[in-house]
Amino acid sequence: MEHSTDIIQSSSTLQLSMQVQIDMPRPVHEELERWKAVKFPVPKPAGFGSCEPNKILQKEVYTYAKEDNFNALFGLLSDKRDRVSSEEVLDIIFKHVAASGNSLLHVAGSHGSEGVIQLLCHHFPLLITRKNLLGDNALHLAARAGRFATIQNLVKHVKIHHRTLELASLLRMKNNKGNTPLHDAVIKGCREVACFLLYEDLEVSYLKNKEDKSPLYLAVESCDEELIASFIEAMPEGNLEKLAVGKPDIMLPEDIKGGNLLHLAASMGFLSGARLLVSRCPVAVSQRNDEGNLPIHVACQKCRLEVVRELLTCWFDPMDFLNEKGQNILHVAAGSGQMKIVEEILGNRDMKALINDKDYDGNTPLHLAAMYGRPEIVRALVRDKRVDKRIVNNEKLKPSGVVAKLLRGGRFEAPKSDGMSMLIDTKHEDDAARGVWNKSQDVEVRKMREVSKVLVEAGDKNLNFDLTTLTTEERNRGVGNLLVVAVLVAGVTFAGAITVPGSGSHLSSGSSKNLMRAYIFFDMLAMNFSLIAAIILCQISLGRTEFFHIAGYLTCEF
Repeated sequence: MEHSTDIIQSSSTLQLSMQVQIDMPRPVHEELERWKAVKFPVPKPAGFGSCEPNKILQKEVYTYAKEDNFNALFGLLSDKRDRVSSEEVLDIIFKHVAASGNSLLHVAGSHGSEGVIQLLCHHFPLLITRKNLLGDNALHLAARAGRFATIQNLVKHVKIHHRTLELASLLRMKNNKGNTPLHDAVIKGCREVACFLLYEDLEVSYLKNKEDKSPLYLAVESCDEELIASFIEAMPEGNLEKLAVGKPDIMLPEDIKGGNLLHLAASMGFLSGARLLVSRCPVAVSQRNDEGNLPIHVACQKCRLEVVRELLTCWFDPMDFLNEKGQNILHVAAGSGQMKIVEEILGNRDMKALINDKDYDGNTPLHLAAMYGRPEIVRALVRDKRVDKRIVNNEKLKPSGVVAKLLRGGRFEAPKSDGMSMLIDTKHEDDAARGVWNKSQDVEVRKMREVSKVLVEAGDKNLNFDLTTLTTEERNRGVGNLLVVAVLVAGVTFAGAITVPGSGSHLSSGSSKNLMRAYIFFDMLAMNFSLIAAIILCQISLGRTEFFHIAGYLTCEF
């Protein structure tokens, strides 16, 4: 009896075990393979490859794709195929989109729905190149979201199964902003995705978007040390150096003026990036941009002190760091007004040869600091006893002479702190020149006059200040005041000539007659001089400054 009971229990246990096995879901890969074996209508490229969307995705379909519920999604599609038509299935896949124009593959790609992605790519491969309203394909959205597994699946499918699409074409597809998937991965800081895409196609790292920026440029611009290190390590040995020598223009946008990546890192003060680039591509240190500057000159212009120190270690002699104008790093720092760099160089005994060095125009750093209106730099240089204030340039001008020449009239370019230049007009000989004068230029001229004052205080006695060094605003104000004085003097003397004091009294004595003659003589003399001064001042107001001294003397004397 007990044996019979055991048999019954064993039989019950076996039936329960079999029931549990039947109720357990199949493994995911088996479900995927089952759905891959199902036949769905094959779209024609001419009809569905670039068809316009005409309906918004139903919420349940969108949710299935978002949540990777491929059984429900393809069950619905299979039911549509059997009950309605194949055309209805293709419309859902190709013509029904989300509000942003995203297809089912876009939705699945942005949310990492790997099962849905595999089945959509298997049955409807035309979706891979399909773009939304922003010009993004599914690879763009996956890269932007950092979906590494999704990127791998899409790339793998194109490599193995897609017969008409080359992988390079997919990886180089650009959206409306001109960004490739690699651009988007770098912008979002998705290092794993970026490196994977870089390994798949190195050339895409040099393609520029509509902002004229390549992924390689963006990697440096992000100042992400790990990302730029990954980029450099992903490149074949020697490729970066070949690129720097052969094709520097594709690494940077045109507004960086033809420099290489090291110019960019130096400009931004990206020390670790600069160090990586130098270690992997030493030749970049000696490359000039379109302005003729080495990366260290760019770092000096932007006051990137740490980068300057790093780049100095790459060269045996700092005198070798010359731009196309023959200017050393002290020239550039002084002309750009970067006090920290100037102080660093003056404090380094190994760089004393730079202090009085001349560029191709014969200008020393002191010449450039004076020329570009950098009073603080001039003050720092003249305090250093090693600086020779008597050196003349190719025009036989000392620093003080350069300032005096500029202030007497003419045009010159004053570089701002970013290395760019602004036109300064100190003379205004024509109406057009007077029209472009503005307050910022007045400020520059005031700086020049402050430089002159510093040089005089430093013991330069050869600098002559005259009234022609006044700014336009100051000169016009002075002319106006003098003109008022001249007219008043002319009016008073004219009235005095008509109504001579004491003319009604009897002038019998000789002394009285002599006094009257003297009064009339000096009154007429004062009136004539004041009229002459008024005429000259009118000429000066029209731009003729050569009579400024005479007008002031005549008006003030009488």
